[in-house]
Amino acid sequence: MDYISVYPPAHNDTYVKATTKNSTSYWPYYATNPAKSLIGSSVSNEWWCEQGVVVNQRFHIDLGSAKTVTRLYYENSHTSGGYTDVGVQNFILQGSNEAASFAELTYATDTGWTTLTVTSNVFTEHVEADQADPQYIVVTSPGSYRYYAIKATNNWGDVGRLGLRRIELQTNVVTFILQIMMF
Repeated sequence: MDYISVYPPAHNDTYVKATTKNSTSYWPYYATNPAKSLIGSSVSNEWWCEQGVVVNQRFHIDLGSAKTVTRLYYENSHTSGGYTDVGVQNFILQGSNEAASFAELTYATDTGWTTLTVTSNVFTEHVEADQADPQYIVVTSPGSYRYYAIKATNNWGDVGRLGLRRIELQTNVVTFILQIMMF
């Protein structure tokens, strides 16, 4: 089956938000931007949460309109192949069509969100090498949602940071074509 990535209308803090960010060098929208490098330094290439807050972070993506996501593509956090323990480990994927849900970034607040079933609720730790390490998780209970949330529970052991290098929501080509034809 072939998949295509569906992106927010812009890679900025209007369409991609997180509970916290480390600094302006680690905006959440860096992780959704396919123009950002998958290798080398993490600075200005990925999202990190606030220093010292390595649990319970929400990461929200607004796709601009409802889309059916059937797979996640991700590259977990690393810095030139090191510091791989910063990457998200356990997570929950959610979908919503309510703007108020997208705006609410409190980890424990799930009002308006539907939890989606996935083949794994664990993001694999990035390989300890300065290279791309593409990973995929299938969404087995997809629905059509405008807003998606990744509830990151913890990381792979770093005590200072939690982050993602890349996260892309994907749909299979057949679903994508059917959604276009409905408009």
